[in-house]
Amino acid sequence: MSVIILFVILFAFIFCGVPVGFAIGGATMISMFATTDINGVINAQYCYSGIFSFTVMAIPFFMLAGIVMSTGGIARRIVDFAQALIGTVTGGLGCVSIIACMFFGAISGSGMATTSAIGSMLIPEMEKNKYPVPYAVTLVCFGGIVGPIIPPSLSFVLYGSTTGVSISSLFLAGIIPGILIGILFIITNYVFCRKYNIGNERVVKEKLEVSSLIKTRLKHLGMVTRESVWALLSPVIILGGIYTGVFTPTEAACVSVVYSIIISVFVYHDMTWKGIYRAFIDAAVLNGITSFLLGYSTVFSTFMTFDRVPDMIYHALLGATDNKVVMLLIINAVLLIIGCFLDTVPAIIVMAPLLLPAVQHYGVDPLQFGVIMAVNLALGLCSPPYGCNLFVGCAVGKIKMQEMFRWLVPYFLVGCVAVCLVTYIPQLSLGIVK
Repeated sequence: MSVIILFVILFAFIFCGVPVGFAIGGATMISMFATTDINGVINAQYCYSGIFSFTVMAIPFFMLAGIVMSTGGIARRIVDFAQALIGTVTGGLGCVSIIACMFFGAISGSGMATTSAIGSMLIPEMEKNKYPVPYAVTLVCFGGIVGPIIPPSLSFVLYGSTTGVSISSLFLAGIIPGILIGILFIITNYVFCRKYNIGNERVVKEKLEVSSLIKTRLKHLGMVTRESVWALLSPVIILGGIYTGVFTPTEAACVSVVYSIIISVFVYHDMTWKGIYRAFIDAAVLNGITSFLLGYSTVFSTFMTFDRVPDMIYHALLGATDNKVVMLLIINAVLLIIGCFLDTVPAIIVMAPLLLPAVQHYGVDPLQFGVIMAVNLALGLCSPPYGCNLFVGCAVGKIKMQEMFRWLVPYFLVGCVAVCLVTYIPQLSLGIVK
């Protein structure tokens, strides 16, 4: 009964427009007061324990690094490099958007930060080159979901801190799936640009330039690469330090902040000390929201554990099917639906401890399940009504969300294909790790 009351109140709050953090906290406290004799002080205790963790400290530092990189010239140089590398193919600017999102996501680890940083630079540029604005916004939004998959990833930090799985191993497991999803979106963009004649005027012109001025193009690529080398070294330093054991993921987040500030201020000279101050303020506000969600999600998860909800889910799945393929299909459907209504932070904190025992019974590796969960919930960033990337993209592109639906559905289906590949081909996640 307490679980029914909990979820009824939770979804009632969400559908009434109550912010997710308040909905989770309010539903938990009301259910706890109405159905148990548990002392209410436990709410504060578990809120504190949920964020008092060395591992969780990586989250605000990666957020700060992403903000500094998006405003300090690093993101712009990543875009310049991607455009010089592949900007002359059909749908070149669309491909550049995906590749730039992959590079930036490999530094910031945040889908929303990636969508905001890359979108603010490339959506206006695509509009100038005859891309429909709703298509350009959709493309950048889905490019942004690669950020939470390609390491370093805030989703993996949360999953690892919640379940005790090695975060470094999760980072390794996310490399191939993240690249695969990026490639699928690049192919989709290429097909759409050819089919609907999107952005082809500039492509034809640039192809003529390439055919007659190959040396000039190669020289330009070399010049842009030299200019972008410090930006491109960021993921190498961060991930290389983690995998060689020089520093932990949390220390890597701190290194990424220091590195991005040094490069932005002293190498590229695109950020002032006032800009650094604004970046710290923005990161503090964003981290306050995330920490609130994380704290009350921990209380929510703990309350369900007290009521033995993980055991109920475990036995329900075992009773529903003994087929591993069907079980994974059910879990994917559940995660996709949850991703439509909940942000990644509470979804991982709440659902990872509940579902992991069941999938382990079927022989699914915890590392692979971490990737499955990250991909599903990342896709939720582009799923109405709670798709955070969609809100960011619409704000940058100055359009209404309904204008995107024509393009949203096919890209979402491509994302579902990626979910199935990651789910049913374990080697994509475990090939590097094991």
